[in-house]
Order: sequence, then structure tokens, then C-alpha cells
Amino acid sequence: MVADPILWGFASMFAWGTGDMMARYATIRLGGPAVALIVLAVGIAPPLALGLSGYPSLEDIAGVEFILLATTAGLLFSLGYVFFYQGLERGMVSIVSPLSASWLAVTTVLAAILFNESIGWVKGGLISMVLLGIFVISARDRSGASLAGVWYGLAAMSTFGVAFTLWKPIVEEVGPYVAVVSVRLVATVALSSYLALKRPVGADFTRNATLLVIAAAVLDSLGFVSYNLGIERAEVSLIAPISAAYPVVTLVLAWVLLRERIGAVRMTGIVVLLGAVIALGVVG
Repeated sequence: MVADPILWGFASMFAWGTGDMMARYATIRLGGPAVALIVLAVGIAPPLALGLSGYPSLEDIAGVEFILLATTAGLLFSLGYVFFYQGLERGMVSIVSPLSASWLAVTTVLAAILFNESIGWVKGGLISMVLLGIFVISARDRSGASLAGVWYGLAAMSTFGVAFTLWKPIVEEVGPYVAVVSVRLVATVALSSYLALKRPVGADFTRNATLLVIAAAVLDSLGFVSYNLGIERAEVSLIAPISAAYPVVTLVLAWVLLRERIGAVRMTGIVVLLGAVIALGVVG
């Protein structure tokens, strides 16, 4: 039985949301760039194992269009991951995660322009509510929360937004599993080359930090696989808003585990965002 495409969107939402919280703990010990590299590299394994029986032909992988798309997306993701994990290292999870998730704004507009996807008034209104909820969650309120990490979140949002727009043609060309493997491979090579030249200070690889970053990598990768399976079966403008709601999961975990304060304004944003996501699932 083939799962409803919407369920793949929710699967990626929970995988990314939980993985981000684990990565937050890891960045304290290992630093943002090191966590970004490990998450990208280790995250190659799950889709590699899942897709062993369904690889595309060599001609598909060696095509000029695929190579250009995978290389561009890989470079963008390597940059976006560094921005994102440095934000988690230096700022609050409840600020950085929602901001980075706002890549939806960039992706939805570009998908409509490049792929001629129909959004319509109903979906457009609900997507606007999702975006409103994400930005309200990110706003300063009376809880006195620090705005550290905002610029990292905005930088991650911009790079992820463009990179996610390229996912649809990549997935259509080589399938959901090879798409993740190829792009993460490019991102891993690019980031490892950069860090080798930069020669950063060695990270503190304790047992707990290592386990956390590996778990974060697996969840992050499975989130991409779920997202790809969704957009392979439905429009980007339907799956992306659901997947981009992953900060809700991260925020709840941050409230429970890190005791980060969520004031009335942010709680309102969570309610608006969740309501819009559920409605998108109904009308989709």
C-alpha cells in the first residue's frame, strides 16, 4: 500500500524536528561546522541502504542536467547546513529553527515560477498562514528570549530555499534515494574541503556527543527521503508547507528539555501554523 503523499510530509516534519534538537546538544561539544559535516556525511548511509534495489541507470546519473542540479544543490546545502548549525550553537533553538524553516517562502514562489505549479487562493492563503506562524514564532515577545542566531537563521532560510527548489527535477531524474545520496555527497566533499583548508580547532568527540550527532544525521537524512517521496507523488507547494512545520516539534522539545520559554505570542504562532498545516492536508 502506497502511503498518502501528505503522510510523507509529516514524516519529514517529525524527523527534522527531532533531529534538530539532537544536533543542538551536539553543537555545544563539537561546534557548528563539525556537526554540519558529520550530519551530511553520515546521512548518506540511510538512503544508500534503502535504495540499493532501485538505482537509476548510469546514463541518468551521468546526465549533464543532473550533474549541474546535484552540484548546485549540494553546494547550497553545505553552506546552509553551516549557517544552521552555527545558529544552533550560538543562538536559541526556538529562534533559529523557525527562521531556517522559512525556506518555504522562497521555495513556494520559485516552484510556482519554474514548474508552473498551481497554488490557488485556498492553498495560497493557507501557505501564508504557515509563513505567518513561522515568523510569529521567531519574533521577540515578553518572554525576554534572546535574538542571538537570527542572522544565521535568515542565511540558512535563503540558501535552503533555493536548494529545495532544485529537489523536484532531481528526484524526477533519479528517484528519491539517489537524490539524497548524490546531493549530500557533493555537500560533504565541498564542506570537508573547506574545513581542511581552514584547519579548525579539533572538536570534543565524547561518546554522548558522537551518538547524538549520528542520530541527528540519520533523522535528517530520513527527513529528506520522506520529503522526496512526498514531492515525487504530489506538488512541492503541498508537501513543502507540511515538512517546513518541523520547528513545532523542535520548539516543544526545546520547551521540555532546554526549558526555553515560549510566551503567548509564540504559542499563538504555533497554533496558527499547526492549524494551517492540518487544513492543507485536508484540501490537498
